[in-house]
Amino acid sequence: MISLRKINTLIIIIIAVMLLNHGVLSLLYMYGVINYSPDFQITGRRLFYPVVAHIIISLYLYFKDKSYGVNRYSNLISDTKQQLITGIGIMVFVTLHILGYSFNSLGDSGSFYFNVYHFIVDNLLFVSIALHLRISIPKLLISFGFFDKKEAYLNFKQKVNYFVLIILIIMIFGEVIYYAGGVL
Repeated sequence: MISLRKINTLIIIIIAVMLLNHGVLSLLYMYGVINYSPDFQITGRRLFYPVVAHIIISLYLYFKDKSYGVNRYSNLISDTKQQLITGIGIMVFVTLHILGYSFNSLGDSGSFYFNVYHFIVDNLLFVSIALHLRISIPKLLISFGFFDKKEAYLNFKQKVNYFVLIILIIMIFGEVIYYAGGVL
């Protein structure tokens, strides 16, 4: 029988693919490669249900492990707390992101204040997601049993940190180009 952790891991993979699609489309738009498309909103809306399922399962597993005093990965205590905190941050900034784009979508020429709002909220969302993923991706591979030694896990985690940092820089740079280009 498949465990709840593995189900959650599969949901994470689905979320990652959908989020990657949403992010790439948005990034291509911000860099001026493609025109605005309603697919941005549709892709974002499709993320809702898997994200809710991930949150529910993750919170259940977190509190279940905490109540039993079980910590399957004792060296990951601080990582688990960071995941919880960044997960809450993601929910806050996703809510602000959705509200902001409900009032003034990316394709509309908005006021200076909406542009500043979008820029700040989106970048805080990117940072929250990046900090969450830098822990989630290596733990995802632990869930599937890919690491048998601590050194392999730590080596992979370091590579993920660099990869996530590069993606974060690309996303923030896209935001700067989009909003600075609109101002210039």
